[in-house]
Amino acid sequence: MAREGARVNIIPIKVFPEGLSPEMHDLLMNSRPYEEGPVLFSAALEPELELYAGTEHFVHTMWESSELPADWPRKLNRARAVVVPTRFVADVCRSSGVTVPVEVIPEGVDPELYPWTDRPVREGVTTLIVGTVLPRKHVSEAIAAWQLAFEGDPDARLVIKSRFQTAQAYGLTVSDPRIKLVDDQEMIRGILHWYEQADVLLALGSEGFGLPLVEGMATGLPVIALSSEGQGDICADAGDLLLPVRPGTWEVADEPGYGRCGVRGVPDVREVAQRLRWVAHHRQEATAMGAAASEWVHKHRNLWNKGPSLLDAMETHMRPQRMLRPPVPLRSEGSEPR
Repeated sequence: MAREGARVNIIPIKVFPEGLSPEMHDLLMNSRPYEEGPVLFSAALEPELELYAGTEHFVHTMWESSELPADWPRKLNRARAVVVPTRFVADVCRSSGVTVPVEVIPEGVDPELYPWTDRPVREGVTTLIVGTVLPRKHVSEAIAAWQLAFEGDPDARLVIKSRFQTAQAYGLTVSDPRIKLVDDQEMIRGILHWYEQADVLLALGSEGFGLPLVEGMATGLPVIALSSEGQGDICADAGDLLLPVRPGTWEVADEPGYGRCGVRGVPDVREVAQRLRWVAHHRQEATAMGAAASEWVHKHRNLWNKGPSLLDAMETHMRPQRMLRPPVPLRSEGSEPR
């Protein structure tokens, strides 16, 4: 948004400066406390949202099951508009009682941070899971599917990249020596190095968008993805550039602090195992799929398209309408820029 010429002041709810780019760090350091102007609140509906209830504000958020938490529609309906990353979340908002405009603007990746990666041919298949060990991430189903697919294969490897010590909190233990669990935080910008070590990504969580799915595709990994909730958008839009898995069952979404919020999909373990075996036995085809997926993501899920789209949405729904970025100067043939 700042690159588009908008004056942006950042008020962080949480900030980890170690992961910021120099440009973002400078923007944060030069930001001023809120005085006036439209607010774009970007988070789950944290208590801090109440600070802006009486201002002209927009909410940029997402959700991961078929119903919003009970108190969200009332809070969202105070905004000029709600911005969500997938058609799935937009549909959930509307069916849950959100009546203000809902704009769909996808998340994305920075192609420089997650470029296509040329991986060497390795003995055995290394599978990667990226995500916290929460119930909706379906890590236990992913492990079961992986063990079914690679039973008796000493060269197969599974890497689970988690954080916040959620594996310990949720009692996940692994006894299979072929499985590596990483459960700490890495205070760095991006995790390309984990994607580089893998041959296939399992993205089986119930997500509002599915950022690890898109990051993996961007680096050229073939991805096996749960095709429900927000990831269903990407599976539909990317078509045969990934390996979708339908929900085998549905579970009640009962999140701590939010209560019951409808249902969410659960991947079918046997179908996931079949997809993994296909990758193991069709390495060249899987590599070609990953290369095409990388090109698609860099074109259609490029992070740098998001800022201009957010400004477009805010300018459209502000009352009265007004510009948030300087107008483009007009030039006539033969004239000098002024």
